[in-house]
Amino acid sequence: MTVTKTQLADAYSAALTKEFGDEWDCEFSRRDANRFLDLLWPVVSELALKDTKKKKPGSVPLGHLGRLKMRFKAATKSRKGTNPFTGEPATFKAKPATLQPRFTAGKALKDEASKYFKKKMK
Repeated sequence: MTVTKTQLADAYSAALTKEFGDEWDCEFSRRDANRFLDLLWPVVSELALKDTKKKKPGSVPLGHLGRLKMRFKAATKSRKGTNPFTGEPATFKAKPATLQPRFTAGKALKDEASKYFKKKMK
């Protein structure tokens, strides 16, 4: 099942209300949760891209979920090869250097997935 942003905002607003509702004397709406989620994105992306001038770019921990890392992929030159379907010679285009985001799941997320899988397999 793929979760939509609306479903994520609903679950997040319920969790925020449960955690902080009594303390802050308020109830969080879906709109509030969407604003929190939208504010999180620029912070995480800025931190992940902060040290991209170095050979090894930065990484951002996301709590128990895991870690977001930026991976530097070097440029490639154009090269000659053969088309595997027709056997004809072909030239493959050069590709520029890029930064690619990679997510590594944390131990807590892996443990929860393992528990869920074991429960479902019984």
